[in-house]
Amino acid sequence: MQQSCSATAPSFDAVDDDPTGHNPPRLLMVDDAGRVIGGASGLVDAWVPGLSSAAWSALLDASRAAPGGRVRIDAIAIDGRPIAMWIEAGARDAAHRVELVDLGAEGHYRDRLDQRLAFERLIASLSTELIHAPPERIDGLIEEGLGRIGRLFSVDRAYLFRFSADRTSYSNTHEWVEEGISREAENLQNVPHDYFPWLAAELEADRDVHLPCVRALPESASAELEEFLRQGIRSIVITPFGEATRPDGFIGFDAVRRERDWPPDIRLGLRLVGQMFSNAFRSRDMADRLTRLAFHDPLTGLGNRRFLMKRLDLALSRVKREDRQLAVILIDLDDFKLVNDGYGHSVGDETLMALAARLTSVLRAGDIIARLGGDEFVVAVDVDDFAMLSELIERLFAAMAEPVELRGLTFALRLSVGVAIYPDDAIDGESLLRQADAAMYAAKSDGKNRFAFFTPQMTHASRESLRLRHELRLALERDEIRPHYQPRVSLPSGRVVGFEALARWTHPKRGLLMPGQFLSLAQHGGMMERIDLAVLRHALACLRGWRLRQPGCRVSVNLDAHALQSGRFTAELEDLLGQEADVADSIEIEITEHSLMRDIDQASHALARLRAAAPGLHIAIDDFGIGYSSLAYLGRLPVTTLKIDRSFTADLAGPNGPSARAIIRAILGLGESLGLHVVAEGVETQAQADELSGLGCREAQGFLFAAAMPDVEAERWLDAGDGASAA
Repeated sequence: MQQSCSATAPSFDAVDDDPTGHNPPRLLMVDDAGRVIGGASGLVDAWVPGLSSAAWSALLDASRAAPGGRVRIDAIAIDGRPIAMWIEAGARDAAHRVELVDLGAEGHYRDRLDQRLAFERLIASLSTELIHAPPERIDGLIEEGLGRIGRLFSVDRAYLFRFSADRTSYSNTHEWVEEGISREAENLQNVPHDYFPWLAAELEADRDVHLPCVRALPESASAELEEFLRQGIRSIVITPFGEATRPDGFIGFDAVRRERDWPPDIRLGLRLVGQMFSNAFRSRDMADRLTRLAFHDPLTGLGNRRFLMKRLDLALSRVKREDRQLAVILIDLDDFKLVNDGYGHSVGDETLMALAARLTSVLRAGDIIARLGGDEFVVAVDVDDFAMLSELIERLFAAMAEPVELRGLTFALRLSVGVAIYPDDAIDGESLLRQADAAMYAAKSDGKNRFAFFTPQMTHASRESLRLRHELRLALERDEIRPHYQPRVSLPSGRVVGFEALARWTHPKRGLLMPGQFLSLAQHGGMMERIDLAVLRHALACLRGWRLRQPGCRVSVNLDAHALQSGRFTAELEDLLGQEADVADSIEIEITEHSLMRDIDQASHALARLRAAAPGLHIAIDDFGIGYSSLAYLGRLPVTTLKIDRSFTADLAGPNGPSARAIIRAILGLGESLGLHVVAEGVETQAQADELSGLGCREAQGFLFAAAMPDVEAERWLDAGDGASAA
């Protein structure tokens, strides 16, 4: 049964200018005028002048508080120098005298002083330990500190609570209990902030909760009293720490076996300890944040490259000891740049976060996953057998194949994956990562959306690819990428009616490089847009002079339909065509049928924007007839020209000649029905030209007439009017 509260005298703050305390007990009186009467003169002379006005005011207020009141002065001194003094109200005697008692001779002050000094030394020691402790030692030091403080003050329970980040609850994070006292921390987790409203109000007001008897709680604190009694608490002191009106938590003592009273200096010290612990938490939290920033990707929360290399080193040491294999899997999102450019970087960021979560969901607890940056991820797993590894790769592809749905958008992404195995391919983390990277680029070169295991032949190819990619970036800056022009000829007249601009790289050491030697690098390195724009600028510049020689001359420029999904790239094209509007009606944009059909709606929208910026712009579908298009698609696109795929031209003289002729007739008929220009590609023999002409085709291009040539030679062709004259 909880006992009722015993009578406890109110206390006052410590006073300054304290007396010596080297005097025997005396009885002094304070009259109604506030004058001290009686006692030895040494006591009066030594004490009274030493009291501050605030102390005397407190003393007199206490003495007048009630009939029978008295004041007790508890003084502490060392070698005659005043240290501290407490003034406590007692009771007047029958003669209305106030008793002032010096306890110096009773020995009580020595215990109190020793405890005070021990507390100060403990605080200093804890502070030093917390300042120099590594983050992982903070919690242990706080637990130890609570125990040291609890034992010093002979309390039954010492504890610390911290508020949640959103301040909706608090939890007992650290606890020390005396032997035989029940632990309560497990029962005090995630306590709702408003569960104990009176306590919450006191803490928010930055007030200590000091209850020598918990039954003295006000009626509004019924929930608090019920909880205190449940824990067997008889006396309690709690003090908040953190900001004055926004505490981070609170620290407290419980007295269970007997009632206790904690004087102001102890409560002040307890608050100091709480603040010290709060500072330690903040320092640790800052260190944790810095560590996380150093080793984790801030967007996805996955580890970064530093994290990956540290974990790889540990994993490789382990599998080496266990004589096991480990796979490093490099994952690259194909054409992810189009998501950023087409929908904005915020959608791109959300996509990466969603995909990171998908990747994590298919891995085991001990597997390693990291984001290298951009759209590249790395997974490292123990290899028990290659069937397991193949299943994992299939799960990765399946997880990423699910369409991404964000902000009302739905789109799918593809992967290229490279795999390197320890110890077969390399024995250290950096080398394994390089080999996986080489394998990933091999997968891209094979058509994307697939995976490849590393082979030794890839190393040389990878180094060569990296070097050439760097040189390609420099080539764009130095204007080494320029178009060559292949003539387009009227079959009935043999005259040149236009050109197709084809990118060529004039390498300073290797000479003229054809598109097959660098365009795939440009696609993987995100440089296709710059190449397309460079070719278009040169073509527009040439057209100004060529139209003077031949007014109807037209130049076609190839664009990647994927690039048209980029809003930024489309805007650049609009600006460029708008600036050259007077010659833009002689430009024809060529897009392959295959790439166009991947996102017909996006392509249609982008092409419509270009036609709006340059109303006379021509649009051609390249490689037409290979099975992707339909009449419905053609009706939705602002197309002006169909270019018959070269495979049908090549088949005219072979065993597939009849079907090739039928397809060519169908395309020519479709073009005539829709009012479209039709051009045959890949004409290499006079027989092919004659047969195409007989089928009704009026324009063609190919090596029969000429290969692509520099702009100076193209001008001579225009001046001559036909291939024979130019030669």
